[in-house]
Amino acid sequence: MVNRFSYLVLWGVLLFGWSGSLSVQEITDRFGGFAEVLVEPLPEAPYEQEMVLIKIRGIYAKKPARHSLVQPIIFDAGWMQLGSDSWTDAIHDGKPVNAYERVMAIFPQKPGKIEIGAFEHRMTFHDLDGSWVERVLRSDPVVIEARAKPITKGWWLPARASTVTDSWDRAPDQLGQAELAHRTVTLEALGVQPGRLPPEPSMRSGGIMSFSDPVERSHELTPEGPVSRVTWRWTVRTITSTPAIIEKVEIPWFDTRSRELREAVLEEQRVGLAGSEAVIERPETLITRGAAFALPLGLSLGALAAAFLLIPGLRIRNRSELQGFLRPFLPDSLARDLRRAARRGDVAAVRFAARCLLRREGQTAPRDSPVEAELGRLDRALFARDPGETQVDLRAFVRSLLRTRRRQIPLFGWRD
Repeated sequence: MVNRFSYLVLWGVLLFGWSGSLSVQEITDRFGGFAEVLVEPLPEAPYEQEMVLIKIRGIYAKKPARHSLVQPIIFDAGWMQLGSDSWTDAIHDGKPVNAYERVMAIFPQKPGKIEIGAFEHRMTFHDLDGSWVERVLRSDPVVIEARAKPITKGWWLPARASTVTDSWDRAPDQLGQAELAHRTVTLEALGVQPGRLPPEPSMRSGGIMSFSDPVERSHELTPEGPVSRVTWRWTVRTITSTPAIIEKVEIPWFDTRSRELREAVLEEQRVGLAGSEAVIERPETLITRGAAFALPLGLSLGALAAAFLLIPGLRIRNRSELQGFLRPFLPDSLARDLRRAARRGDVAAVRFAARCLLRREGQTAPRDSPVEAELGRLDRALFARDPGETQVDLRAFVRSLLRTRRRQIPLFGWRD
């Protein structure tokens, strides 16, 4: 692998061979110089989202007292400036000069031509007579031709290098029951914008619970491009006495140096009880086992329903009737309010919730039914001149009302 120093040396050797060298404006006076944009040579046209390095360079006979570089708007591409501008002493055409450089990373966002317009280097020089001399040097536009990304499975991640680290704060295969372990995974890639790193992988498996922390993304600027990293953290807890397997995770990425597809791999991890020799149940095994039971169970239930329907005059309830049948067995806010009011001993709240419950379901209790009798006692307890004379067991009333609801609508009915 070419280290950073070797890479910079190679970059310097290729400096004048870079494509797009644009000596655009020569000034013949003592403040003369030129500005140009150099595009890093690549073995082939870059793919979309692949990093391309460019260098804005100026060569001047004298260093300006003040200067600013005006950057053009770059459409259909992201960009990052890699560090601060630099001034160095150099030799050009056998003469000492002042060399100015700015290095940028360009990331085409779609295939096609990406035009980089003219950079303007605005400078102010101090003349020998004490006056100020203004100079503006402009580079010519350059064009980068980007190709469409290849068809791949998973996330598209073009990078010059990529590494992944995986660590646990304790051995995951030595956990006691209901104990916790923390897993940290860091993916690092050279030549990638932080927002282009892949999303958090799944960390689920039968026999464990996992909770993910907020994702952390950061980047560091280097002469070779941005080094972006993403850190994922999970808290893993065992919930059964059976060991589990967290499946291997493969993160695909495209090596832009070798022009090959590669994979960063999180290896398969066993999570289970310390000293347990139980058979590990993999997720696909559990799914297969569940599917094996699901088919005969479904066939049996279907045959049972068909047998009922063969009875003359028998029919299955329609949708609204089925909803009424299932409602007592599902979470119900009115039933919850009714129970809470009974626990508080709030007669008015019990009466109101009971009336709402019956009204919602379109039910009316017969006058001689126990429910109507209890509702009458609630009314007397609330509105009698001496409420203390009427005592109502609110909890017993609620239990009776809810049992009555469950008997209201059977699953099957008779045809009219």
